Amino acid sequence: MDINENEILLIRAFKKGDPKAFEKLFNRYHKNLYAYLMRLLGSKEDAEEIVQESFIKIWEKREEFIEGYPFDALLFKIAKNTFLNFTREKVNRRVFEDHFHLLVDLDTSEADDYIIFKEMREIIRLIIDEMPPRRREVFIMRKIEGLSRKEIAERMGISIITVDSHLLKANNYLKDELKKYGLLLLCIFAI
Repeated sequence: MDINENEILLIRAFKKGDPKAFEKLFNRYHKNLYAYLMRLLGSKEDAEEIVQESFIKIWEKREEFIEGYPFDALLFKIAKNTFLNFTREKVNRRVFEDHFHLLVDLDTSEADDYIIFKEMREIIRLIIDEMPPRRREVFIMRKIEGLSRKEIAERMGISIITVDSHLLKANNYLKDELKKYGLLLLCIFAI
């Protein structure tokens, strides 16, 4: 049996939800994907995070996978999109932090802006509070306390893949909920 036939059988099993087939595909491709992302990011932690997110996404979309399509092509496409989103989030975070420092340094004549900032922060807190407890806990440890995925896994007694799954779901939930407030946020920044 040549590599292509073996890969086709692996993909068929993977599409049916076979975790061993997924593990074999992971073992086959994760090193090349990690090396590619390390060249782009220059950060071991960030590259590992995007590798994990990419494999989680491909697992979640496994039933949509077209058998004749090369697995690595789809994986690298997902990783590229994840990298672009990650980069955008980093830029947005940096912009937010810059604006946050400006808001913290407000004098009393800019009290209205400070109140708006507090309201935005409250909206985000409410959205986070609506998350399921374990997902919220993982999200807070990663995004607010700054713990690594490995530290969270060890502290909570769960696998890194479970941590990644919680983070992915939490991020998607937060983005979806913030979209509902999009017009409000647009109005706030237009003032």
